Amino acid sequence: MSRPQTPPEPTARDVASHDLAIHDLAVLGGGASGMVAAIAAARRGRKVLLLEKSRSLGRKLLASGGERCNLGNTLSKDEYMERFGRQGRFMGPALDLLGQEKLREFFHGIGVKTVVLDGFRVWPETRKSTTVLAGLVDEMKRLGVAVAVNCTVERTSHDGELFVVEHPGGSFRARELVVATGGLALPKSGASGGGYAFAESFGHSITPRFPAGVPLVTAEDWPAGCTAHTIGKAHVQVAIKKHAKIQGTGDLIFTNDGIRGPVVLDMSREISALLDKHGEVPLWLNLCRGRNQEDWRQTFKQWARGEPVPLIERLGEHLPREVAEALCAIAGIDPTTGIHQLEGAARDALILVLDKTPLTVTGTTGYDRAFVTRGGVKLKEVRSETLESKLQPGLYLCGEVLDLDGPCGGFNLQWAFASGFLAGQTLGSEATARG
Repeated sequence: MSRPQTPPEPTARDVASHDLAIHDLAVLGGGASGMVAAIAAARRGRKVLLLEKSRSLGRKLLASGGERCNLGNTLSKDEYMERFGRQGRFMGPALDLLGQEKLREFFHGIGVKTVVLDGFRVWPETRKSTTVLAGLVDEMKRLGVAVAVNCTVERTSHDGELFVVEHPGGSFRARELVVATGGLALPKSGASGGGYAFAESFGHSITPRFPAGVPLVTAEDWPAGCTAHTIGKAHVQVAIKKHAKIQGTGDLIFTNDGIRGPVVLDMSREISALLDKHGEVPLWLNLCRGRNQEDWRQTFKQWARGEPVPLIERLGEHLPREVAEALCAIAGIDPTTGIHQLEGAARDALILVLDKTPLTVTGTTGYDRAFVTRGGVKLKEVRSETLESKLQPGLYLCGEVLDLDGPCGGFNLQWAFASGFLAGQTLGSEATARG
């Protein structure tokens, strides 16, 4: 049975009406990372204020996983970090505190039971993101976290003793500050990238940012004729020699203006950056479960010994008809050609297209349809052990605002939870190494 939707939270004016002049901690951002940071700090007896610019908390969390909320996955710590690329080791301390098993324990502890149905993805038992949000909000209420929604933070600073958080109705002061504002992805959920400016105000550098986990737009228009089909185990590779290692295998879906699907969303992390550099990115697709040119030569020999049927009928055994027709067009071959008539250069041209279907990416569908932001606050300026800024003591940064993003499959949400927990857990700790 799912939990009911949480009622609206108070605004900054409501919170200001209470005797909360100085807080131990102010958290900027009421998403996954910010809420968990507030919970972790409040459990240590800290007086916490959480500020959210949107009308309600967790709007992106509610949209995650198709509103089912893929909380994380079952990979080991090392496997998980590897999927984030060369900067993945930065996540180690956070995963030690809230890795996959401890993450499930955390949610069980706030009344959100979890399940693993495919051996990999972790979901709330209800398969509803509203359950997850309600659990987090209920825990904050239990701990006495002060929450203000519809609170747009205009400036952040440090007056030598306290952090000052200014908003249109006044200001709040806190001994420590967590920036958990997210990135630029999915602006309809309230994302605006404001946290980058807050980080810059304390001297932090921001790497170039790009939409990631996002569908791709192509120069070719033939995908629009294939939108009814999902290609399982499609292999996609960047056709630039220097970047040929960028490749992946998974479900691919054709759209009216390009391609999407898990394999595309994962690779878009790298392709978005390449688009900025090259303007367009050529791809090779293998839509026949990895069958290579030699496999196809043998297949054509077998077909030649069989019945004299049209080529499209044979190709239809391996591909949806519309896709097969599109590949024939690319190879310059009439799909109604008799299989016995196809030989020589024409056959070799089709075999090449079947093995490596060319497609040119000219853009993405932008942040509106992106799941995560690539780029952010430079990791070398943040302590991985605590997520405290190396430039401003008492300032912590977590979640998507950092230059760290992963593929689909619960990776980014699990990082948001784990990084928020680390920041909140280590706030004010005497063990925090500074200097």
